[in-house]
Amino acid sequence: MEIGVITNPNSRKNRNRPDRAERLQRIVGTLGEVHKTDSIASIKPVLREFLRKRARYWVADGGDGALHWMLRMGMEVLQEDEFVGQAVTLPMTLPTKGGTIDFVANNVGIQGDAEGILAALRKYVEHGATIEETEVDSMVIDGVQVIDGEDVPFRTYGFASAAGGVGQRFYSKYYADPDPNPRTIVKVVANTVASAPIALSPLSKLPLGAWTSYAREVFEPTSCSVLLDGMRLPGDQFTGVHVASMSINLGNVLRFFGKADQPGLMNAIVGTPSPWAIIRNLPRMARGEEMRGRNILDRPCREMILEATGDELLAPIIDGEFYRNVKRIQFRVGPRVRIPKVVAPKAA
Repeated sequence: MEIGVITNPNSRKNRNRPDRAERLQRIVGTLGEVHKTDSIASIKPVLREFLRKRARYWVADGGDGALHWMLRMGMEVLQEDEFVGQAVTLPMTLPTKGGTIDFVANNVGIQGDAEGILAALRKYVEHGATIEETEVDSMVIDGVQVIDGEDVPFRTYGFASAAGGVGQRFYSKYYADPDPNPRTIVKVVANTVASAPIALSPLSKLPLGAWTSYAREVFEPTSCSVLLDGMRLPGDQFTGVHVASMSINLGNVLRFFGKADQPGLMNAIVGTPSPWAIIRNLPRMARGEEMRGRNILDRPCREMILEATGDELLAPIIDGEFYRNVKRIQFRVGPRVRIPKVVAPKAA
């Protein structure tokens, strides 16, 4: 087997496509297998079979979140007794741009829709063509979640995290939209800026609906301690805590983490800037430039550790996925991940 595909029938985009798996299977034909994974727990057994059958390409029918869970579950399977010591490595992994942002696919130059990308991959494999391969740094992330009153350690892998502050609050607004897309990014930013003069002033006491709280909610700081490359940052409330192992482009609207494209380094954007200082940085965010301000650190790093310090536990977003009730989380430079650069031909 050359190509192993997982598809989640319960994802937002697949709920109205009950024949999704069958359609994808027709595309890969005899060169691969398509499996439905309707829960996180169902992913690992499928990947275990992909490893046993030596699938060269793992395809996540989805975007950044789908790739995130494939990477996490795949790394866990590789550490099982059956595969340890067999020189088995993570196959090339491929997202199919089925998400709402798809920053991983955009970063490495994958183009087309899911069907076109999968068809192009099959064609490459069928004809023995060389597929350009890109290696990108990941982050290995160790944390502790509180589940039913118990501390439960976890390990995952990812490429970018809005761990607290404005980025995490932004994503909460973004994913609350019934159909999040690049226009939603513009809408959240516009609503934040437009409501700021009201929500961040005494006018917030007036009966003006959502305008009295929207910007205040977005700029609500996160209570935590931050250790960056062994240096404890002053303070215990941060209006921004973000880290990534690759640069990201949010719907061609906002761009961040340019320093993460240096191999072996992450890019942390952390600090206590005021809401107005963050708003003044919006043009730099649009151009992908370094954040500026006396209370902003935008620098390369190899490790970042956060611990919740207030009554509210952390809720970091990693590759678009929420991790809730987190007590402590550590980000380090992780293994390099191989991603095939598949470009689907443009429709005539």
